[in-house]
Amino acid sequence: MKSRRVDTGIVQRGNTYTFTVAMGMTAEGKQIRKTTTFTPPEGTTEKKADKLAKEEYVNFKNRCKGLSAFNENMRFQELSEEYFKFYAPNKLKPITAYNYEKMVAYHFKDYFGNKKLKEITSGMLTNFFSTHTTQNKEGKEIPLSPSNAKKLYTILQSIFTFAVTQDYMKESPARNVILPSKKATADEKRKYLTESELPPFLNLFQEYSSLNTIVKLLLFTGMRSGECLGLRWEDIDYIDKTITIRHTLSDVGGKHFLTTPKSKSSRRYISMSDSIAELLREHKRHQLELQIAQSETFIHPEMVFTSDTGNYKDRSSLNTSFRNRIKGTDFDFLTLHSLRHCNATLLLNSGVDIKVVSDYLGHSDIGITADIYADVLASTRKKTAEIIELKLAK
Repeated sequence: MKSRRVDTGIVQRGNTYTFTVAMGMTAEGKQIRKTTTFTPPEGTTEKKADKLAKEEYVNFKNRCKGLSAFNENMRFQELSEEYFKFYAPNKLKPITAYNYEKMVAYHFKDYFGNKKLKEITSGMLTNFFSTHTTQNKEGKEIPLSPSNAKKLYTILQSIFTFAVTQDYMKESPARNVILPSKKATADEKRKYLTESELPPFLNLFQEYSSLNTIVKLLLFTGMRSGECLGLRWEDIDYIDKTITIRHTLSDVGGKHFLTTPKSKSSRRYISMSDSIAELLREHKRHQLELQIAQSETFIHPEMVFTSDTGNYKDRSSLNTSFRNRIKGTDFDFLTLHSLRHCNATLLLNSGVDIKVVSDYLGHSDIGITADIYADVLASTRKKTAEIIELKLAK
């Protein structure tokens, strides 16, 4: 294939232009060059293609200035491999790294995997989030929900920030990205129980069982399910009536282990009511019976919640048990995490200060609490205004 010199640093071969930028000399006197390619849109005339190539060459040359490690020809797949090889093991928790890697393989590999970093733009990311679909429980392809889009965006932000810090890119394309948003319906918004619904809901969990104990504990304390399953008996103080959150139970590839909580603020004390203390005492009695029956095979007697054989309690099977219990009831919209929202909503509606609720839930920032419970807070502010009006009208 014949080549044609278009201008200094620009050579055309077929439909592709190759750019070469001189970057100085090495200590050994060897010239350093940066190269990349550019292909104009199909149907472009030669004159127009040359003009576009010269413009792109100038942009490429400007980007190369002062950026000795610039590697815009690296493909996204190569970048993600380096991210999970060097960054993730040192900066992310094992469960986070595991989930990120699965999400990258499932959502990004086909779309971005073979693309060069120079080809990935903010507009391309916006297009991805507006057109990408995922499967629901019935196997039907549905658009990304705003919450799932935000989770995927967080992963891309982290990967491209890593690329910038390692001088693979000049700047991250994960800026100015437009994420999908939609107004949630009443059913989609509803993540909690009203006060009137609490008695019939709790009636579903009356008799003793490990599931019933966990459900009540989550509802009464606002713990995350991982924090609950990570409790050890030494974390329960019956004298001071406190529960100390020191660990969370993680599951990476089917292997369970204890890790530190989600953030520094997640390590906290939770006050324990008399009813919760008695609930845990009853659970302890039942667990001791299991330990006696399986004294040689009960692996984790130190844990508050275990499987029937003394292993760590699997969060996935716990979720399944909960879903089976509420299936076909008026509470089919709930998840185990919804119980945390129920707890927070009850506190806020009762007038508890948002800072206190934020600390109680273990949020790293009060703004997180305000964002999650914006609707509840708006309702509370309205009630406050009505109360003041009633007081002043007297």
